[in-house]
Amino acid sequence: MSFPITFPISPVGSAADQDFGLRVFQRVNAQVLSVTGTSAILEVEGHPFVAQLTSADQAAELASRQTAQFIVTELSNQSVTLKLVKSETLVAGASNAADLAGEILEANNLPQTSESLTLARALLKQHLPVTPRLLSELIDALAEHAAGPWRQAEADLAAAMKAAGLPVTAQSLTLAARTAAPTAEALSRLIAALTQALSQNPPPELRRQINVGLQALNSLAANWAGKSPQMADQLKAAAGMLGRSIENILLEQNQAGEKSISKNSLVLLAQLQTALQEAGQKESAQAVGEFLSDVRREQLMNVKPDPIPGQGQWSEMGFVLRDGEKIFSARLKVAHETHAGSSKINPAYTRLILQVDLQADETVEVDLSLVGRQIRAAIMAEDATWRKVAHEELPSLEAALGGLGYQLDEAQIGAGKPKPFEKIQIPAGDVSLLTVNIEV
Repeated sequence: MSFPITFPISPVGSAADQDFGLRVFQRVNAQVLSVTGTSAILEVEGHPFVAQLTSADQAAELASRQTAQFIVTELSNQSVTLKLVKSETLVAGASNAADLAGEILEANNLPQTSESLTLARALLKQHLPVTPRLLSELIDALAEHAAGPWRQAEADLAAAMKAAGLPVTAQSLTLAARTAAPTAEALSRLIAALTQALSQNPPPELRRQINVGLQALNSLAANWAGKSPQMADQLKAAAGMLGRSIENILLEQNQAGEKSISKNSLVLLAQLQTALQEAGQKESAQAVGEFLSDVRREQLMNVKPDPIPGQGQWSEMGFVLRDGEKIFSARLKVAHETHAGSSKINPAYTRLILQVDLQADETVEVDLSLVGRQIRAAIMAEDATWRKVAHEELPSLEAALGGLGYQLDEAQIGAGKPKPFEKIQIPAGDVSLLTVNIEV
């Protein structure tokens, strides 16, 4: 309910400047002195107002009350616009997210549909503003993504992506909702599928494409037991393949007028997927598509939002380490500079976090903080055996860093389970919120 308030006596100056000190979005209590027709006389802070109501229903609702609570929605030189807070929305003390979401929508004259309420709750969990523009943007993306009714889980995902600075579209929601397989598992599965495709005696051109794809995939696993320079080259090649999106590669080639495609490129896998589909090898084509989707999800997580004060920016990469016949999933996070106008990685001032999954339920983490040429290392593992190995390897780590021109200033080895890398944070369960009435 919204109606303008006029003064029975012409005020001096604007309504906002009167000594009763009303402010936009302030919640005020008013005494209902009388209601006649579609007019009501209210008293706020000892000041009488004549309210012109917009309907008989509003008059009937006020006539049954001695007091009522309003929210100031607009102030001008001639009038004050108040919005009646319905009695059923008033809660003493604590209020849950649903109640607060409804009150915010009502206070801002936003429609209280099931979709807007669901999304408003999700935005409040992420401490994001509930605005018409943001609601419209996310509702449109969710509607296209779900192709039908969507629930709180989808709204929570969209709000979490927005809070992380990620683009929210139907396509990005589909990728973000995907549960990606560990990199080593995904790679092994795809290599097995393509090897099986070779055994089915494909045409010569398709055989050539499969062999090229297998060669590229096998090069993704860096030799754990190899020498440092070789391992560095292998990791660089893996980053070059997994770190560049297909769209980015095609755009660069189009701008440069190039027709050939690098052997270590996701574009080759996309072309292989198409060739397998056309040859009727649907299972192999699906395996390639699943792998590409996992990679695209990881690339989505590397979209860099505008720098947020007090929050660091990171790049992430999943890769594979090989030790003989065994392969292990690994992940790397590297911090960026966060000052305005720069998003580069500064080797003299950064942080690197490396996680390696040694077993299905055992992960070791190495956290390196670099300041100048000084490095602080923190190593974490749950298993005491791996912590013992880490102690024994510290001299080798110090020597290796020294060979690169760095000094290991401090090293700590602790027990615990490393936290998974995840840019999208969705609070578990319902979040209890408090409504706060501020009197000015």
